[in-house]
Amino acid sequence: MDLNETIKIHSKILVLIENNQLKDAFDNLKRWAADQQNWTATEKISELETNYKYMIHYLIEGNKDPQQQKIYDHLVRDIYLLADDLLEQFQMRNSTSIFFEKARMANVRQPLSMAEYQDIIFRQADTLSVIGLMPDGEEKQSRAKQNAVKQEHTIQDLFYTVFSSPRAKEEQIESYHEFLNSTGISVQVKCMLISALTLNALQRFDQRKVEFLFDTCNHAESEISLRATVGIVPVFRQYKNRWRYYPEITGRLSVMADDAAFARRLMTVIIQFIQAHETEKITKKLTEEILPEMMKLSPMIGKKINLEEWMGESGLDEKNPEWQKILDEAGLTDKLQEFTDMQMGGADVFHSTFSNLKNYPFFNEMSNWFLPFDKNHSSLQQFFSDKSEGDSLLSAMLNTSMICNSDKYSFCFSIMVMPEQYRKMMISQLGAESDELKKMAEEELVLNPYQKEETICKQYIQDLYRFFKLYPRKADFVDIFISPLDYHQLQPFLPIVSEAKNLERIALYYFEKNNFSEAADAYLMLTKKGNPTSETWQKIGYCHQMLGKIKDALDAYLKADLMDENNTWVLRRIAHCYRLLKEPESALQYYRRLEQLKPDDLNIQLNIGHCYLELGEYAEALNYYFKVDLLSQDNTRAWRSIAWCAFLSRKFDVAQRYYTQIIENQPNTHDFLNAGHVEFCLANTKKAIEMYVEAVKSAGSFNAFKSMFDEDLDELQKAGI
Repeated sequence: MDLNETIKIHSKILVLIENNQLKDAFDNLKRWAADQQNWTATEKISELETNYKYMIHYLIEGNKDPQQQKIYDHLVRDIYLLADDLLEQFQMRNSTSIFFEKARMANVRQPLSMAEYQDIIFRQADTLSVIGLMPDGEEKQSRAKQNAVKQEHTIQDLFYTVFSSPRAKEEQIESYHEFLNSTGISVQVKCMLISALTLNALQRFDQRKVEFLFDTCNHAESEISLRATVGIVPVFRQYKNRWRYYPEITGRLSVMADDAAFARRLMTVIIQFIQAHETEKITKKLTEEILPEMMKLSPMIGKKINLEEWMGESGLDEKNPEWQKILDEAGLTDKLQEFTDMQMGGADVFHSTFSNLKNYPFFNEMSNWFLPFDKNHSSLQQFFSDKSEGDSLLSAMLNTSMICNSDKYSFCFSIMVMPEQYRKMMISQLGAESDELKKMAEEELVLNPYQKEETICKQYIQDLYRFFKLYPRKADFVDIFISPLDYHQLQPFLPIVSEAKNLERIALYYFEKNNFSEAADAYLMLTKKGNPTSETWQKIGYCHQMLGKIKDALDAYLKADLMDENNTWVLRRIAHCYRLLKEPESALQYYRRLEQLKPDDLNIQLNIGHCYLELGEYAEALNYYFKVDLLSQDNTRAWRSIAWCAFLSRKFDVAQRYYTQIIENQPNTHDFLNAGHVEFCLANTKKAIEMYVEAVKSAGSFNAFKSMFDEDLDELQKAGI
């Protein structure tokens, strides 16, 4: 049995448990344990199966046990964990993933305890303090770097120890609490602990570690509490089918929902995760649309614009109007504005830029993807040794909320390998802008007091995104960013996300990003929360319409119309839906209402004509088509409508006149075909054949032409052919 087969067996058992088919789950577990010759697991399975049989026996006998649900929940939990353990035991022997590599290493050598790590970190901090007292010079710099490398190795070792740790016991959780509460441990190290615990919980279900993450959501340091809040979201999604058997955890989340700060932070995290799902689309747009257009445009700018003038002092403060004209003509202005809007909206627009800068050796180390940006990191000391350069760059790095920690490291590494001339030029430019960035950050904080929290969440989620998408061994992990957008449906989060204001916020994000199925679902949930507005029903209707669910769209639009009469946007869509559903009589009623509200709208007049045409009332249809033609003589849509309606009314001379006009103005295949029909009916056989030959050429083949011709046979026969 190979690893893939084992994973399939595990998945099958999970499905059986989720469908409450425990008898079948037990049978599969017994066979699996026997294949692995795991007699301890076999004995445990038999014990659980016996307990289950007793439960069924009591149920059949009619004995009511108030603890029955609790006993059942614990039974199901144990079955889940047994299945997990059987899979993990096989993976421990056969998997090459980094998680099991580190776990096997931990089994060989006894890992340090949290207290021991704490002592080591304290000693290294003391050493650093002593080094700080030394006179400046090469020796001080060398010893500082050596100590920094030792500290980084300690943090890496701590990270991997926690990342690969087994399910926690109470004393282990207590040691985590003591570590986090220690004033001698830096925030950066505590953040690494939270990231390692999160990744561990994603690899192995661990109730106690999830509860610890909950505890940490209330930590005094926002960087730590927000990492924990971010961490619980993918963990809850990964095991979403299990939480109903852990009422103590879901109940705790319900209690935490009453904490306004936690609820606000969780919503911030959920919105950022929804935005992260758009990163691939944004990257594609940048790499396939905006950047190629810029590359195409650069030679044109060089020819059209005097670059010396443009770079001169007089051109610094003012955009060249000729340059703007070139951008407009190239259609790039709208794309650049779209890029700016995405950036201002919090979209991850730099993923495509920095994804090519993750090849430095620094990123081969898994733990480094989660490091908060630190100027004292040994890999940056060479760069920051030039104090003037370092201060300029550091100020720019710390004052920008647009670049995540991982990208800040990438940025520094890329500058370090630049020739000195270019490096100094870039750093001076960044230094000049750092004060402006700081000022912008202060202004944002005044406008939004929670801006700092949102920035921490956004940057950490972007760090996670880069890890799961770009880490060289990313295949060893289940990508948390490919899960469906179901944040509004996760049962444990409902006490928070189902609040009307929060649900509307989530629905709007889905809607704005064109995730219409999820948006419709969220908006429908919102309608059950109170008095839905017309706008809510309009958006539900639009989502269904974009999904091709015309009947559902119509139902929603009709509800919107009841709440907001004479809304022309709604009336147009109701009428259009009726036409798509082949109900022209109902569509006509709504176009008539629109006609009263917008008597000069020729499009409405045209659609009224279409309804009469579909009803077979050709004379009425022609009246409306002629009206449109009279008021807008260059409206070729009206010409086609008049010509075809005249043909159906057997007014072949009128049809001939209009098809002649159409043929002279960019005709399509159907125009040639219909013009041929008219000439055929007027007995102009030679002219009819000419039109049909043109139709064949336009259609691309005789078979395509014949298929269209056959569709019109009934009408031709009615016309006397």
